[in-house]
Amino acid sequence: MKQNNQALPSSSSSGGDKKSKRGGRNMIRLEVLAICVVALVFFILTLQLTLIPSESEEATQGIVHKSLRDFDRKAANETETETQLVTVTKKDKDDPQTSMYKVIDRSKRIEVPDKDRSLAFVHIGKSGGSTISLLLRNGCIQAVDGESCEAERWKKFPGKVGETETIASQRIQFYLHTGNVESGKMAEYYARVSSVVVVARDPFDRWISAFLSRHPRNIDGLRARNNAARHRAEMNGETPPIWAQKRVFGIDGPRNDQIHREAYNGCYPNVQEFINCATMDEPPSEKDLFHTQITYMQRGFHQEEITLNCREVCKEIVAATSRHIQHVRINYNAYLKDLPSNKEVFVIRTKSLWQDWVKVNNLLGSPEDVPMPDSVNEGKVVNSQGKLPVTSNLSNEGRESLCKFLRNEYILYIDLLNRAVNLSDDDIMSALDIAHRNCPAILDSIGQNS
Repeated sequence: MKQNNQALPSSSSSGGDKKSKRGGRNMIRLEVLAICVVALVFFILTLQLTLIPSESEEATQGIVHKSLRDFDRKAANETETETQLVTVTKKDKDDPQTSMYKVIDRSKRIEVPDKDRSLAFVHIGKSGGSTISLLLRNGCIQAVDGESCEAERWKKFPGKVGETETIASQRIQFYLHTGNVESGKMAEYYARVSSVVVVARDPFDRWISAFLSRHPRNIDGLRARNNAARHRAEMNGETPPIWAQKRVFGIDGPRNDQIHREAYNGCYPNVQEFINCATMDEPPSEKDLFHTQITYMQRGFHQEEITLNCREVCKEIVAATSRHIQHVRINYNAYLKDLPSNKEVFVIRTKSLWQDWVKVNNLLGSPEDVPMPDSVNEGKVVNSQGKLPVTSNLSNEGRESLCKFLRNEYILYIDLLNRAVNLSDDDIMSALDIAHRNCPAILDSIGQNS
């Protein structure tokens, strides 16, 4: 029969099948093991990338320590020897990021022997000068006339910063700000000293801050915030913060203050609208005029119809001849035009306020580094404003237009940096990096003409 005639598998073929199955299982095990190894390596690499912060994260996490405490000690303890000028090679000239450094020229720097040194502090508006002036025994406006400021004013600063008077406080004789510029006596004031300590900020950043600080909505918001902070402190039996004690002023009396507000409301309600207004090239027309009504109290109640020619107002602001925005009008040119070339200059940069403050004190004879705030918030004692209602809304095209307006301001700012005896070439490069981010085309054009 068929089924009885079927051949049974031999023992040798059965053993071969078993080996084949075992080999297949081994191959599967090896494949699984290889997959596991690859997965493990991928997991370890991913974990490392997760745990190691990026450069931007490190920069963000280290803001307080880098900017307030752990800055380069070597820079803070440099001697007053002449620094090497930046050498620009032929290759460098083709690199936009490097060619801008051609504006560095330390040949105008003047150093005065310490025994002959007499000092004034120049507070260029919207640059951080209010903070530093609080640390000066003569950091008030009346000191220039020989009158005393509030005793031990630096003690208002919290922490170690306010514990001891600095050498700079002891040596700076008087303080110069907007009122001194408007007096027309800056040349006379500069003639009284051999050296000046100037707070300086990138012109673009300074202009934006000046414009926004005078915006009516920001003024009202700041007043409300300060009032609330004072009220909370009084309810708790505490002394209000210094920034909450500051008065937020209007402009030139009740009537002019209302005109100033209406100029913002009707002509330039934000930064971009201002640029549009200042760059209009159409023929003058009725749409340039803003008709409105103002009311104010000045020896009684007044109501008045006014008309503002917005185009003219905007162009006057650009030309720094308008009284509408004080810190735009009183600019670098206003502060520095009467500063003789034979004066020694120290510069405290807004972005490096505390590092430069330490270095200036070292050069003036401090035997050790003066204390710095332990945190960013502790350093914002005078102008702790936070976010205000109106911020910058400049377009790229608007930024280019504003930079063109500020070209001369940048020339004066760069000249000031070059004259600073406390700044190294690296310090100036850092300031130029900020300028290049804000106004690259203008900075490059200045460099090409250097």
